[in-house]
Parts: sequence; C-alpha cells; structure tokens
Amino acid sequence: MNVKDMVRHSSLALMVAVLFLSSSALGQKAPQRISFARGATVARANGYLRGIRDEAWFVLRAGAGQHMRVEINGRGATRGMVTFPSGEGEGGPGGVVFDGILPDTGDYRIRVTESSMAEAWRGSFVLKVEILPVRESRPSTSDLEQYVGKYPSELFRRVPTLKTRLRELLGANYKSFFDRMQVEVPIERDDDTIVVRGCMAHQCTIEEAILVIDLADGKPYVALEFNSRFRTFADDRSRIPDALKHAMQGP
Repeated sequence: MNVKDMVRHSSLALMVAVLFLSSSALGQKAPQRISFARGATVARANGYLRGIRDEAWFVLRAGAGQHMRVEINGRGATRGMVTFPSGEGEGGPGGVVFDGILPDTGDYRIRVTESSMAEAWRGSFVLKVEILPVRESRPSTSDLEQYVGKYPSELFRRVPTLKTRLRELLGANYKSFFDRMQVEVPIERDDDTIVVRGCMAHQCTIEEAILVIDLADGKPYVALEFNSRFRTFADDRSRIPDALKHAMQGP
C-alpha cells in the first residue's frame, strides 16, 4: 500500500468514527429541564417509558440548604435516582425517591427507569418535585424524643436536616452509614441521648451503624463497623458520649 492509499484509508476510518460518535450522541436523550412558576414550590413533568431498558432524564437547578422532595408515579413500578452536582446521589424504588436537604448549589439530574424487581411495562409517568426555601432551624429536643420506639427510617424521613448534618460529619462514609441501615432497630433513649442503630442485611454482627444524638445540643456521634471493627466520627472526639460506647459494646 502506497502513501496515498494509507492516507485515504486513514481519512475514511476517521470519518466513520466521527459519524459513529455523532449518531451515538444523537441517540442519547437530552434531559428535560424542570422549571418552577414564579412563587411556586411544586413542579411536575410527564414522561414515558418503553420497557425495562428505557430511561428518562430530567434536570433542575437548586441551592444548597433547600429541602427537595422527588416523587414518581407511573402506570407500573418505577425507580428513580437523583444525582447531585458533586456527582454523589441517592435513589430508590418509585414513590418518594428523595426527601432531604440539598448539599450543593447547581444542576440536579433525575433518572427515571422501570423497576428491575417488577414486571416490565410500557406507559406514562408523572415526576413531582417540591423545593422549599432554606431553613436554618434545627430539630428541637422534643422533636427528637418523639421518635423513641420508632424506626430510624421514619426519623430520617421526617427530620431531613439530620441527613445534611450526617453528610457533613461522615463525608465519604455517608453512603456506608445508610448501607448499614438496611435492617433497622427501634430507636432507644439512653440518659440524655437517643440511640439509632441498624446493620447490613445478613451482616448484623460485623457491619453495623450507630448514631447517638445528644438531646442537650443536638450534636450527632456515629460509629461504623467495618469487618467487626468500629470507627467513630465526632466533631470533638474527646467528648464521645457514654451511650455510644455502650452501644458499641453490644447488649
């Protein structure tokens, strides 16, 4: 093959690659941007899924400290994922897939798919997003005490500011904490604290999470168990409450 033929074949290969990449990019769905009417706190968007492999994307802009609630209702079982501007995210089965305080300012992306745990279907769905203004207030002692005897998931759902505080305290270990809340234990009171604990499914003796909240000042203290060894998280490690030490020692 002479030089001209080599150049011709190289140019042809380059054109094919460019066309392939262009067609792939065109095949991807552009996210639908969700906008709120002036003064409104709730916005809705409609979507359509054509099977288990299909997906729909939405994007909206929000600010750190705002409270966002994302709900999906479809003709069949759905699943949603909210990706933060930082790249982290949270999601779950359809219904309310996110309900908490936002950690970042920027564009939040929402991915909607059919649930892989249910029968495939084809049809429409409605995405409902509610965003409330920034609120600086912290839950009062009486707010927290009322959850004694209830399960942690109810506490986190009804007091979303706790998630924001845990994200600040745990950093990269935030996901590990909630991974260890798959099996929940009713919340207990120990002196002037409440004790929230759970464990990873089928790993309750070696992968646990313990959250102790001081009712005097609302400060959280966390212990995460990795392969039967605890690691503690606190703003001031010299003030680890006795309740957390007792919980790490077990019954």
